[in-house]
Amino acid sequence: MDELGAPVRRIWQEVLLLTVVLGEAALLVILRTSSTDLWQAAATAVLGVALLARRRHWPWLLPLILVVNAAAWSLGVLIIGTYTYATRSHHRLRTLLVSLLAAAGMAVPSLMTGAETANEAFGVMGVVVAVLVVAASAATGMYTSTRRMLLAQLHKRAEQAESGKATAQEQARRAERTRIAREMHDIVAHKISLVALQAGALEVNPALEREQVQQSAGLIRQTATTALSELREVLGVLRGDGEEAPLAPQPTWEDVRRLVTTSKEAGITVDLFDFIDDPVPDQLARTAFRVVQEGLTNIHKHALHTKARVALIGEPGTDLVIEVSNVLPKGFTTDLPGARMGLSGIETRVTHAGGTMSSGPTDDGRFEVRAVIPWPMTT
Repeated sequence: MDELGAPVRRIWQEVLLLTVVLGEAALLVILRTSSTDLWQAAATAVLGVALLARRRHWPWLLPLILVVNAAAWSLGVLIIGTYTYATRSHHRLRTLLVSLLAAAGMAVPSLMTGAETANEAFGVMGVVVAVLVVAASAATGMYTSTRRMLLAQLHKRAEQAESGKATAQEQARRAERTRIAREMHDIVAHKISLVALQAGALEVNPALEREQVQQSAGLIRQTATTALSELREVLGVLRGDGEEAPLAPQPTWEDVRRLVTTSKEAGITVDLFDFIDDPVPDQLARTAFRVVQEGLTNIHKHALHTKARVALIGEPGTDLVIEVSNVLPKGFTTDLPGARMGLSGIETRVTHAGGTMSSGPTDDGRFEVRAVIPWPMTT
């Protein structure tokens, strides 16, 4: 059986069952007082062998055996049949009815024997013994069935909990890997794209004056050094170097404006429309920084020779609106790789901040990244 908590077949149980039933039959043969005892012994042996098929046909076989046992009058068959049915049946009413059937199968012959021998006390005693034996067997069987089912349920729950724990751990690892990849992208991609732009400018302008070359080389060195420093800090946190890794300064609102200045120095034509007059909370400023950073990074990669603009609009109690857009390039290609996770990463950040983000071409021929983030009132 595949039911929850169903008993498992064991060879030693089958051997014990046959030993008990056949031993009872042998005892009847040895102590026989009439030919009836031989018939009862034979019937007991046959019923004992039939009990071996109880696991497959128990719903109808066990009640039949208990009825036939009225002729064999076997105590062993009575106990084993009643107990076995109670351990397999999860319907208490059916178990009660089969138990009454088993008790009647033993009680009726006892009453008939008592009447034939004119010994009513013997008949009543046989009924009492039959009822007590059946009640004890059924109660023990139901207890065993309930215990097996409970243990099976607990085992199943433990397996489900273990499986759920493993799934949760795997999901947590995936989420952490995604977060780390997003942080690495945010930290490194922008500055590396600036280095590529500055180096490309030197490559396509070999006639630059020495002072301009030195200035560009210095800017490349400074940008690359900063990128390597930030990358080293992230890798140090991942390796767990030291007791506690130092935290790098987090971006502020001034850093948002500085992003536009840095892109201009790298040769990008970008205009800043800053309509923010109130102090911006640090958490909101960090989200805005990542949005502007990703928008400018994509412009560095895919729209180098187009005009771009960054618009910052909002005030406390309303929304902070961030728009980074550029004219759609025509025929421009780039060899800078894209991770295809930048926009997805900042969309996650904006969503966590309670805002919304959209990106794509506009009707006026531009590609726009637009984020709207709630700006709570400061108390």
